[in-house]
Amino acid sequence: MKLSAKITQFEITSQEALAPHADFMTTHGTANPDMASSAQRSIHAMLGYVDRRIARSDRAAMSLLFGITMRRQALSLLDESQDVRAQVAEAKIAKAEATFQESAEAQVLAFEKVTPQNGNLSLPYLAKRYDDVTAFLQMRPLCELPSSSWREAGCAAMRPHFKAAATYRATTLPGLVQTGLSTMKAQGVGGALLDAAAAKLAAGDVKGAAVLHDAALRGAEGT
Repeated sequence: MKLSAKITQFEITSQEALAPHADFMTTHGTANPDMASSAQRSIHAMLGYVDRRIARSDRAAMSLLFGITMRRQALSLLDESQDVRAQVAEAKIAKAEATFQESAEAQVLAFEKVTPQNGNLSLPYLAKRYDDVTAFLQMRPLCELPSSSWREAGCAAMRPHFKAAATYRATTLPGLVQTGLSTMKAQGVGGALLDAAAAKLAAGDVKGAAVLHDAALRGAEGT
């Protein structure tokens, strides 16, 4: 980072030194020399690599420390009575059940929530909506049938909504994308983004079409 700062300072100093000779260089067709951008790109690439390696090492270390902690707790429980171990197990199951139920109810609320709309054209943004519905439907295999699992309370909250979510993703959402594209095209906004979105929708790539739909929609309101 210090070297990057030095190169930046060198570039500034060089440009200042060349500034009085700008007319001479223009007259003789001499390009303004670029003596720093290549070095900066190389340095930034190295910094990015180092940051990724550090993050990977941190994740590995945290996973190792977590594993050590869990093993210590398990060994400690082996010295306890059967009743104590049963109480600990029940407490952990209860915590897992409450956490899963809370997450399930949050997903149901996200599915039922009104989709944010564009202020100018009153059209909904659909890419995040697609992601929320897809994440919700990914829970369906776990919750298809009632069970005695600790997940049942959460699954019971989600189960009534799976059919509607599947229909929404398969039919309603593509229809909303198509409606949005037609509306924006009629309003003269979106340009090439609309054609690209229409092509993805025709190919069955609803998520890709929704992303381009939203990009065109944001362009319509200047964001």
